[in-house]
Amino acid sequence: MAFLIFFFAMIAADSFSADSGADAAPSEDLATSDSHMASQTLAADANGGSSGSLENSGMQLLTNRRKALSESSTLADISREDVVSPQKEVILTIKSAESTSSSASSKCDASESKECVPQIGLTYADSTPCPIETVKAPKGSPNVIFLVLDDIGYGSLGCFGGPVETPNIDRLAEGGLRYSNFHTTGICSPTRACMLTGRNLHSVSVGSLMEFASGYPGYTTYLSKEAATMPEMLVKNGYDTYCVGKWHLAPSGTINAAGPYDQWPMGRGFERYYGFLESHTSQWYPDLVSGTTRISPPATPEQGYHLSKDLVNQSIQYISDGKSLEPDKPFFLYLAFGAGHWPHHVPQAYIEKYKGKFDMGWDAMRNVTLGKEKELGVVPENTDLAPRDQWVKAWDNLTEDEKKVYARLAEVHAAYIDFTDEQIGRLLDYLTASGQLNNTMIVVISDNGASPEGDANGYTNMVMWANFVSEGGDSSGFQDKFLPILNITNISTMLAKIDEIGGPLSYPTYPLGWAMADNTPNKLYKWTSHEGGTHDPMIIYWPDVIKDSGSIRSQFCHVIDIVPTVLEVLNLEAPEVYNGVAQKPVEGISLAYTFANSTEPTHKTVQYFEMMGTRAVWYKGWKAVAFHHLNSGPDFQNDTWELYNLSSDISETHNLADKYPEKLEEMQDRWWAEASKYNVLPLDDRAFSRYSALQARGTSTFTYLPGVEKIMEPAIPDTRNSSYTLTAYVNNSGNNSEGVLFSIGGRFAGLSLYVKDKHLIFDYNLFGLKHYVIRSKIEVPEGAATLGFVFDKTGKWKGTGSLFINGKEEGKVDMRFTVPGRYSFEEGLEVGQDPQTPVTDEYKSPFKYNGGLEKVVMTVAND
Repeated sequence: MAFLIFFFAMIAADSFSADSGADAAPSEDLATSDSHMASQTLAADANGGSSGSLENSGMQLLTNRRKALSESSTLADISREDVVSPQKEVILTIKSAESTSSSASSKCDASESKECVPQIGLTYADSTPCPIETVKAPKGSPNVIFLVLDDIGYGSLGCFGGPVETPNIDRLAEGGLRYSNFHTTGICSPTRACMLTGRNLHSVSVGSLMEFASGYPGYTTYLSKEAATMPEMLVKNGYDTYCVGKWHLAPSGTINAAGPYDQWPMGRGFERYYGFLESHTSQWYPDLVSGTTRISPPATPEQGYHLSKDLVNQSIQYISDGKSLEPDKPFFLYLAFGAGHWPHHVPQAYIEKYKGKFDMGWDAMRNVTLGKEKELGVVPENTDLAPRDQWVKAWDNLTEDEKKVYARLAEVHAAYIDFTDEQIGRLLDYLTASGQLNNTMIVVISDNGASPEGDANGYTNMVMWANFVSEGGDSSGFQDKFLPILNITNISTMLAKIDEIGGPLSYPTYPLGWAMADNTPNKLYKWTSHEGGTHDPMIIYWPDVIKDSGSIRSQFCHVIDIVPTVLEVLNLEAPEVYNGVAQKPVEGISLAYTFANSTEPTHKTVQYFEMMGTRAVWYKGWKAVAFHHLNSGPDFQNDTWELYNLSSDISETHNLADKYPEKLEEMQDRWWAEASKYNVLPLDDRAFSRYSALQARGTSTFTYLPGVEKIMEPAIPDTRNSSYTLTAYVNNSGNNSEGVLFSIGGRFAGLSLYVKDKHLIFDYNLFGLKHYVIRSKIEVPEGAATLGFVFDKTGKWKGTGSLFINGKEEGKVDMRFTVPGRYSFEEGLEVGQDPQTPVTDEYKSPFKYNGGLEKVVMTVAND
């Protein structure tokens, strides 16, 4: 009986409103001896377990059964089909021995209540369910695709006048609208945060890259939960949501197996994810994540693997999976390619297609591109070409070796974009063949302008750039002072690798001069608030709605305007509260007004910019902008502000600061007002020091077991400028076991402790330019043994390495220069193997250890 009392009490608390009722009649006699035994079980009394009638116990129940249940009711009684037809009102009364009562009532009448309340008896026979409803998008709702390119300048794509053949992106431009006055934040993570939330970068706490977090509201790099993302909004409105490709919106300290995962794609509204978490990855050997788990690529370069192809394969698979089950359910796909961010990786055949196309040099290429831009109408006829940037050498003043290397790097970059465009074509072909293309809204953008990160010479190995090293022996001075490794690398050593550029043996990018050309006609580059950093191509394609196909829209717009555009055309509103969190208002404006009207004046009034200390503000066609060198210090007061009228000078060629000082002062005041409004302050130009703060500090001991998931930088212990020890505990049945015991990084920089040919070997790979190697004098013994390496720091980024077997020293090496910054962008700390690319060519990846590896213990001292 206690169970029945509890059961009905729960119903009273959860399902009904207060009321009173009459006493119930006793039940029928029991039918069988089994049912009689059941009644004894149900008859437990709250006052000590004695049996008796409901009257004796002081408790009565009123239900919608013809025969009310009593303490002597059996399971047979409960299951009998004697339920009265559902009434408009169901009343339950529970009376205690003290004659106090509580009651509940509920109506399931649609005329009186919009929400159905189920009527719950003891079994389905005396219960009435409510229909199970799932959220469905309105019939005919369009699919939505955000297609994001990386580091593509305004003057790169064919449909915007550039030298790269992009027939499939051109196809979208011809069938949709090109936006010639579209702007981004100037760098990747913040642009993506804006694109997915419709709010400004600092407003959602992503005021910089994920690698450069700080403890100020605009810079935590934790994408604010007060800003629901596009997939979070759409999944609540009946959409499937897929993320494929680059994410770069999870703080750097959270991208390992320990998480937290709430800022990974599946924590921010996406139901399925396949791609890479950091700013970039190798296109041949990527750091892949499926859902929240790191996985190996499905094939090798030798088998035809390339990441751009893989991402489109996965996109088609996700869409096909969803449509196979629910053909009418719309989807949202966020497809973010690696192209054209470095490393520029592409099959050789595509490189050959561009052979000789860039021999004219960057100065001549800028003039050719500007002519095409004017012809296409993506810049006004009166547009002047900004002067060559002061950090770029004139092409005619270069040596022949420099021209050969630089032209080859440009060919590879163009081929990379071309190849990616081909993959976009496969996606469009699939959507066409499956009858989905016409009702799919596709938004194509580049996240910022072309990248200056190749500095003066470009690179065949960009890991050197991450360590402030110039591969060609020269530095432009634009961002930082890159230092050469004397007597190791120069333009001749780069020329010797020219045939490898773009392939698996390279990790390349092009020089500063080509970034200048790709940003034609604009000034400066990615990272800055000038037009070269923020003025980017955008295409909106939607055949069922956009009828003015192939046209150009010149209204000023910003990446925060994309979300409100989608919301308007889907007839949705951003939530005021999402998952219990009050939401910031959407800060962009819809661009739907431009779809059918090319002459409608710009609806936006003001837009601020800030990136790593560079800053600008646009207001009704005017722009004030101040350049600030990265890592140059906190003196922002003396930065020079420039003033331009972008309505007549889109390339920022004619500085009007001296002519209109009052206007400049007004614009500066507007910038400060916007900065105060959106959490921009404090200004901060630091990069490397903020990244370094994420890395492990202090004397620490780490124990790694075989099979531990790869650990990514910056979470790996600090071997860059600290003493450390590695000790591998093995127990082999013989002394023929071999393989990698411990590794960090790979082909382009790293270290590996491994056994081969019965000897213990340590190899430290300095950017592929030099290897510090120690080989044991004796063979590795069978049975239990400790195999170790010790690095004793002797100065900044240098030290002595020693090899040990069972505590006995087996050799030393003088390591005169070690990696100062990071080893890799996708190859982390591994135990028992060295997958992706090998630290040394003495073995082939993954070279798993085939013996009895118990653990590896690592101790690091902050000295």
